[in-house]
Amino acid sequence: MLRKRAQPTLAPRKLPTQARARRTYRAIVEAGARVLERQGYEALTTNHVADVAGVGIASLYEYFPNKHALVAEVVRHVLDELLVDLGASTQLITTSPREAATRLWLGAMYAAVAKRRGVVRVIAQEVPFLWQIPAVDNARTLLLALARSTRDLGVKTGGTAPLSDAMIYLLATMTGSAVLEAVLRPPPGHSPDELITALAELVDRVAGRSPAPARPRQRRGRARAGA
Repeated sequence: MLRKRAQPTLAPRKLPTQARARRTYRAIVEAGARVLERQGYEALTTNHVADVAGVGIASLYEYFPNKHALVAEVVRHVLDELLVDLGASTQLITTSPREAATRLWLGAMYAAVAKRRGVVRVIAQEVPFLWQIPAVDNARTLLLALARSTRDLGVKTGGTAPLSDAMIYLLATMTGSAVLEAVLRPPPGHSPDELITALAELVDRVAGRSPAPARPRQRRGRARAGA
């Protein structure tokens, strides 16, 4: 009879309470993110992370029982940073011209992911227990709440009919996946600006808004003399 494999422990042993301990904890998590980005999930070891963080291995194990819990905390840390950036970008809905708001907001989303491209790539493609990390499920919930708040802001400022929660869920899921693909595996021959503009047009059409005028595609390379 096959035994069911035990799920790895993904929670820290404890959280720091004093300022010095919080600095140590943050140094370990940030070192974990750097090692994860540079070497990938399989090559990451707690000893190497401790060396990069400048702490003893005993200090690392004081907070994290294993590699899995450390990586899960790195994922939470990266997601928290992304959510802060995305939350700040929602003001673009109210402060930008209505016809350009969606494109600017998606551009801000692209920039937030692209700023962390290396570590996001490893998290998305290599961490085997990604969907078991509570922070991932929590981030999905917060992203949907952010999408709903963006919808409500758009309705107040643009006079458009509100989309249903089901439509918001599908749009948020599809646009998030599209932005992630555009950052991690961009198609050849298409600039980020071109992709974001096209995605914004799709979102605006589904939402019943008039899309922003398409930007002329920039020619690559220098024009020939006399052309």
